Amino acid sequence: MAYRCTVFAIVLLVQLVAATALAQTPVSVARPALSGSTETLRLTGNLTARRTASLSPQVAGRIQRLAVDAGDVVEAGAVIAELDDRLAGLEVQRAQALRSEAATALAEARRLAEEGQRLTSSRFLPDTEVRAREAAVAAAEATLQRAEAELAIERERASRHVLTAPFGGIVSARMAQPGEWIEPGSAVVELVEVENLWLDVRVPQGYWAALARDRIRVRARADAVPDRLLDTEIIARVPVSDPAARTFLLRLLVHDESGDLTPGMSARVELDLLTGEPRTRIPRDALLRDPDGSTRIWLLPNDSDQVRQQKVSVRRMLGDQAELDETLADDVRVVVRGNEGLSEGETVRVVEETR
Repeated sequence: MAYRCTVFAIVLLVQLVAATALAQTPVSVARPALSGSTETLRLTGNLTARRTASLSPQVAGRIQRLAVDAGDVVEAGAVIAELDDRLAGLEVQRAQALRSEAATALAEARRLAEEGQRLTSSRFLPDTEVRAREAAVAAAEATLQRAEAELAIERERASRHVLTAPFGGIVSARMAQPGEWIEPGSAVVELVEVENLWLDVRVPQGYWAALARDRIRVRARADAVPDRLLDTEIIARVPVSDPAARTFLLRLLVHDESGDLTPGMSARVELDLLTGEPRTRIPRDALLRDPDGSTRIWLLPNDSDQVRQQKVSVRRMLGDQAELDETLADDVRVVVRGNEGLSEGETVRVVEETR
């Protein structure tokens, strides 16, 4: 008889525990996180060349040879075009002859001056003649200097008949052909530097003060290679004078030597702005909207199984997270599942907890 009573009591106890568990509302909870407040701007931009030049000769002339065509890769100092320099070469020869003539005249004037010094000591030549010969030496020296300057000018003029690349890059266009007469200012080719491109992004003017270099993180991807994060560096914030634009230019330097990027490509840029002190973030599923427009959440203390509600103000949404203006206590969790029908002080049972 005693055995039967014991079994009956155990059965009743198990049923009571099961009934109590079934009476508790199952919920999922998460712990609030305190992290630095950031705002992410998602913008688009364009890759542009750091240097683009329309190359033109410094002197007029007929194009004798074009060494490049559109699409060619050239190094700095490479020959782009050569002009007919036969006349320039003859001018150099004439200047060389004049210099030789002036050097010979100077040598003769010095010989005569030295001879005059010897004759004067012997009283065979008057002093005025000696001074005249010394003056002739000075004049000959000046003539030689002028001839040397003329020779340097002609050599420089002749060298300008060769057009070279001021920097390495790709020839994007050729605007002239061999045999054409070209004038200074008329472009022969267009050269574009393709390494270390600019990434220009238009940013709303309200973020001008916020975009300080030490308060921003940049993530950029070119649409041509979307799986690769670009190595970028903020170079400058450039104000736009046109008030109708309502934007300013943020210029990034892209460090890239892969050859996959070219000027004109589009890119997507995310700017993470560090906007202030750390704030509380919770899963957006914890938020409940009331008809009056207010927002509330259900909190579950660590040492209790009874929930309580709290009104909150949502500062902004960050993906699946909500950033609050309020700071929550360290010893509470927020209910993210099963929170729709809860009431104040209701007993709940945690079935899942995430961090």
